[in-house]
Amino acid sequence: MYRRPTEPLPNRGVIESGFELYRESFRSCAPIALVSSLLSAAFGMFVLDYAHRTGTGATALEMLEVYSEPPVMAAGLLQSVLSLAFYGALIATQNAIARGAAPLPFRQALGIGFTRLGRAVIAAILSTSLILIGLILAIVPGIYYLGALCLWPVALYADNAGAVQSLHVSRILIRGHWWRSSSILSVAGIIVFAFSIVAGLVGGLFATLGRTDSAAAQNVIELATALADVAVLPMVPAALVAVYQDLKLRAAGSGPTAKVAGLPGG
Repeated sequence: MYRRPTEPLPNRGVIESGFELYRESFRSCAPIALVSSLLSAAFGMFVLDYAHRTGTGATALEMLEVYSEPPVMAAGLLQSVLSLAFYGALIATQNAIARGAAPLPFRQALGIGFTRLGRAVIAAILSTSLILIGLILAIVPGIYYLGALCLWPVALYADNAGAVQSLHVSRILIRGHWWRSSSILSVAGIIVFAFSIVAGLVGGLFATLGRTDSAAAQNVIELATALADVAVLPMVPAALVAVYQDLKLRAAGSGPTAKVAGLPGG
């Protein structure tokens, strides 16, 4: 049973809180994760089919050429934008539980995800641009922004912050806690990476046992990955919400910090 923290937790406590939030919210998050995973799988199959129809090979360089084709780029952009809305729906659902409220119905969660999608796209473009510019200019600033801006989706989807405000809130909350927050979120990232590898291996095994051709085998792997993503997708948002709530408790405990940061309510 998830218990909402009332005071800042040590690193292990935040990690455990994130896992408890994941378990408590999984039933509500599973339908959202399923639709998002099927969307990603559909895009993957579209790319494979496009490569097959154009006679493109399956090597890394040849697949890069496929991704540079206008139809694939357009489909990839659409898939990325829609996935951002589903990601927001996961955060909204988990944040409701983290605050002690009832889980959001499927339609309400998606409504929040899509209603705030416009500003989320702006925030994503701004944060990605800052990270890329930092990496290109001196590497270290890019790495810093990668950690400092990671909480903007929670500020936007959980506390209804604006696009620029969500970046500001994330940076203020992370200030002084960069290493700590990055290490906590890395745990979730490693688990997601491990699950993805296992899903790919299982999909490849099924394709081999079924003696399917190359194209069919790749489609099986896409579907296996999509099914695994149903369990995996809510992990990172749960970790982000747990870190966000912990840092807000720390900011509130420092008095003027919360006011200066302009933190949204909650």
